[in-house]
Amino acid sequence: MSERLPASPALVGLAAGLALFFWGDALPLAPLPQLLGLAVFAELAFLRPDLALLFVPLTAPLYLIPAALPGLRAVPLRLPLHEVALLITLAATAARWALSARRSMVNVQRSPFNLQRFNAQTFKRYLPHALLLLAGVFGVLLAVPEGRAAALREFRWLIVEPLVFYALLRRALDERRTMQAADWDARWSLVSAFVLGGVLVAALGLLQFAGLDLVPLLGEKQSFSENVVAAGPARRVASVYGHPNNLGLYLGRVWPLAAVLALLQRATHDARRTTHDSVHASTDGWSLVVGRRSLVIDRWSFVFGLASFVCLMGILVSFSRGAWLAALTAAGVLAFGLARSAALGRRSSAVGRWSFVTVAALAVVAGLALMLRGGPGGGSLDARVLLWREAMELIRMHPLGLGLDQFYYYHNPEFGRSIIAPSLIGTSEQYASHPHNLVLDAWLNVGPLGLVALAWLVARGVRAGIRALRREPDLITLGALAALAAGLVHGVVDVFYFVEDLALVFWLLLALLEGEER
Repeated sequence: MSERLPASPALVGLAAGLALFFWGDALPLAPLPQLLGLAVFAELAFLRPDLALLFVPLTAPLYLIPAALPGLRAVPLRLPLHEVALLITLAATAARWALSARRSMVNVQRSPFNLQRFNAQTFKRYLPHALLLLAGVFGVLLAVPEGRAAALREFRWLIVEPLVFYALLRRALDERRTMQAADWDARWSLVSAFVLGGVLVAALGLLQFAGLDLVPLLGEKQSFSENVVAAGPARRVASVYGHPNNLGLYLGRVWPLAAVLALLQRATHDARRTTHDSVHASTDGWSLVVGRRSLVIDRWSFVFGLASFVCLMGILVSFSRGAWLAALTAAGVLAFGLARSAALGRRSSAVGRWSFVTVAALAVVAGLALMLRGGPGGGSLDARVLLWREAMELIRMHPLGLGLDQFYYYHNPEFGRSIIAPSLIGTSEQYASHPHNLVLDAWLNVGPLGLVALAWLVARGVRAGIRALRREPDLITLGALAALAAGLVHGVVDVFYFVEDLALVFWLLLALLEGEER
């Protein structure tokens, strides 16, 4: 296993295998083509688990469009792609370790599970993770009988699998320091996969806004909502999600990292004397010559810059006021960080000025867009206030929380436990599954213990990111901080963690922030 399969053919094979699994139910002799796709993905994942891991953040937004395995039982077995990729990568990683340990006769001192390594510092490092896991167990035990299956599913999707993802991320990022392969950089690859998934989601939303809905071609969405929702004069799009707000929640975490990747491959300028305008390609990018000046644009810088723009446009057409505010927050964090970045040298002031111009432009666009939604409050603010009051009363009645994904079974009057405000009955808010606030949502799902664990993790991640930037300015760390800030701001009026894709993104951001500190 010392020789590594080159990245390009491995990625093509992994993508082909997962695509065959996803769409193979429409082929003859299904589910045999899907099982073949799984076998291809598993074989390549064993050879390159680092590349197989990339398909977790890439496919996380598709959790509402799972693959269907027909013929195995009366109802097709539906599996989200990110879950399949994660579990296969975990199995491949474990198999590689076991085989390596057997071949090299690893002794206790060299074992990765050496108990001597688990000192007080290690215990403190992973204490919040253990607290969140314990709180998740309590969240299952507190579930009402009709909600027990939902609690078990959420425990798997929101607690166990994100922690597994985080462990694999930390392993990949730690290997980055010792890996000699020139075709592999864990941080760049992980962030690129995350950005690519977000761009595809944003592009599908923009096409919906233009009147072309391609989402049904992906598969059957497990949601009863429409892909395009009318909100006054605005047409809100949901893309692959069940609600436009979810589109804004996800893209708000994507675009800052796309922007920093564009800056990481930023354009370079050089003067060229010429008497006419021309455009030609170079080996490093595209060169635009105008008069006596020439601008050489790196291809990757252009691609990621375009990706950031597409994601921002996706946020715009979601018409989520919380997403707009979060985008402004992330832009402010990026602008402040870039303005103070010593790594940019003489260009720091110029980049800082352009960053503040970007913030101002986003503010103007958001202000104009707010006019279409009836101001920053609009009609949803009153409903959210009622949900917050109800959630606080539920916390008073149940100080240990309700359990994972149990808010719906207490909020909806059809289950006989509701203290819902009468004005919400008969509206879409009667079927709300969360209280639209990160603190209340965490307390009701995983209790005060889980709330403490999440707050601890956020605080430690922010502190690690700030320390890393002070020590050695790093654009990816800055982008992760901006994305986390966007999630926190948007979480004040919506979901922060307890959705499948957002939970995985949370641990991805933490791994990026903590990785540089280690």
